[in-house]
Amino acid sequence: MPTFGVQGLDVSGHQPNVDWQQQWNMGARFAYVKASEGNYYTNPSYSSQYQGSRNVGMIRGAYHFAIPNWSSGADQARYFVQNGGGWSSDGYTMPPVLDFEFNPYEGRTINGFYFGNTCYNMSPAQLASWVRDFGSTMQSLTGRLPVIYTNTNWWNQCLGNPAGFGDYPLWVAAYPSSPTNNAGPVPTGSWGTYSIWQYSSTGPFAGDSNVWNGDYNSLKAFAGAPATGAFDNFDLTRSGDAVYLRSRGWAVDLAQMSNASPVHIYFTGPDNKTVGYSYIAAQPRPDVNAALGYGPSHGFDESIRITTSGTYRACAFAIGTYGNKELGCKSLQAAGVEPPIGSFDSLTQVRTAASVSLRLTGWAVDRANSTSPSYADAYITAPDGKTTGYRITANTARADVHSATGFGPDHGFDKLIDVALAGTYKACVFSIGQYTNTPLGCREINVGPNPSPIGSYDSITVGQAPNATTLNVSGWALDPTNPAAGIPVHVYVRSPDGANVGYAFQANRPRSDVNQALATVGDHGFQNAVNVNRTGTYSVCAYAIPIAPVSAGNTALGCKSIEVKQTPAPVGYVDSTKLETTSGGASIKAAGWTYDPAVPGASNPVHIYVTSPDGTQRGYAYPTNISRLDVNKALGISGNHGYSASLAVTQRGRYTVCHYGIGLAEFSTGNTLLGCSSVTY
Repeated sequence: MPTFGVQGLDVSGHQPNVDWQQQWNMGARFAYVKASEGNYYTNPSYSSQYQGSRNVGMIRGAYHFAIPNWSSGADQARYFVQNGGGWSSDGYTMPPVLDFEFNPYEGRTINGFYFGNTCYNMSPAQLASWVRDFGSTMQSLTGRLPVIYTNTNWWNQCLGNPAGFGDYPLWVAAYPSSPTNNAGPVPTGSWGTYSIWQYSSTGPFAGDSNVWNGDYNSLKAFAGAPATGAFDNFDLTRSGDAVYLRSRGWAVDLAQMSNASPVHIYFTGPDNKTVGYSYIAAQPRPDVNAALGYGPSHGFDESIRITTSGTYRACAFAIGTYGNKELGCKSLQAAGVEPPIGSFDSLTQVRTAASVSLRLTGWAVDRANSTSPSYADAYITAPDGKTTGYRITANTARADVHSATGFGPDHGFDKLIDVALAGTYKACVFSIGQYTNTPLGCREINVGPNPSPIGSYDSITVGQAPNATTLNVSGWALDPTNPAAGIPVHVYVRSPDGANVGYAFQANRPRSDVNQALATVGDHGFQNAVNVNRTGTYSVCAYAIPIAPVSAGNTALGCKSIEVKQTPAPVGYVDSTKLETTSGGASIKAAGWTYDPAVPGASNPVHIYVTSPDGTQRGYAYPTNISRLDVNKALGISGNHGYSASLAVTQRGRYTVCHYGIGLAEFSTGNTLLGCSSVTY
């Protein structure tokens, strides 16, 4: 028995008579009961086992043994739920389990059905798809993804250790041969650890013995208890010219006690309209933790501003993963105030190289507190229909307002709001008061676009390097609104297989010719490389991307096509192949040169294959790292391309020695036989 976690067991029809009180006394606190298998079997002892484990206080759940080649995952999920595999957020029901493991009927034909090999004669992709079909159906039927019970070796063998199952809790089966707290490896494609470990099929508990990888509170959370909490206080508070409804209390999602829990509060005002707000109960409540042990930070203390006097009612709810709880309702009486006044005087635009702004001017006074600055809220609807709100402080000098109203000299506003789109903008402004707001009217203005970038897509070439091929794209681009700055360039490469991939570059290289021709400054050139992985014709398109606000859009600099071809095989020459003998033995001396024409400056390997007199063959790899100035001069290349090899031999007889130049270029047509010769020892 491992020395950590919470102990549990799982049983099936093979254990029809379990002494559940004895299992509890031995330390078991949870149980899983087999409910079904395939579409053809249900556990006759299920009800008594399921209820018996609960009767002694255990958290219990059901599992389904999958036969994936019998029927679809969805069909078996429905069969499981129909026969005990449901789930509810009662706090003592474990989530359903998919038992997915070795085929127990491997190689057998039963009632005319062939069950297949250990992987059910299904491919990894088919098995993974079957699990997802089962899981998504279980989630739609019960609200929970199932736990996956499996054996790491079988999962890796039959499903190929796929990714994408991390949202399914893992129940791993592993039976160590000696006492240990190490369950061994898990399928790392989807999991870093396990939730449950089945460590024994032979005791100490009835059926199979298991351990939950955590404490009892985390086990209860895993089962999925509903939320709880309390709505402690509902008060009226004031801050300057604002009045708030303040709600205080605490809430805990028992399924996720380590996390802060949501709280929904619904306020009904004097107009009988109800508005809901969502909060997070994350404030310190040491009293709750001391009393219930839920953790130190599950309190909420939230306020909303009100604008009308009258009676207010608030109802609070603790929101849980597996169930919400009403925390109660409270009411209070709020006093009223007069509405604010003001004026929306003008809407204009201000343009610079770096920004385009809307300028809003006017004034606002809260008559409930006229000696302090008030606020004007502006709602700007952009050409795309999106509306954004802004809070503007009305505190600039307006002697005319003071002269007309007598409320003081500093109630004006003059606000710049940056915009990003060309088109018609609508601005609506409200004067904000202590209890209510007053609309000051709406205005519209048309914002014209800045010009699109200009530029040129100059060239595209193919670049070669050892084991790499690139498309080299060059040109220039600039934004006329901000001509001194470098701007982005996006390049889209359509491969011969139809794939279209985009790349973002920066036009920030010196181009004195562009600056001289356009009488501008800054660096506007681009010269970038894109790796390619196949031969064929590529279509490469370039776009200049504006940096100026409210631009008319991107500029297409054009498209060019280029063919990436296979490169020639290496060339070279075998200078000599001869046998040398000394008092210590004999060796074959081989020398020559080779190079890859696609990357002539790089040194490519040479492979030498020696066939011995007895017919055996062995290959040797050598670098071409010897300087051959004669080769470089004759061929007009650089680098080291010569090689010299010494191969010890012991057998008497005739040896055949063959030299091959090995291609370095990514798309080389192949390796080159430089020559073969024979020597006799």
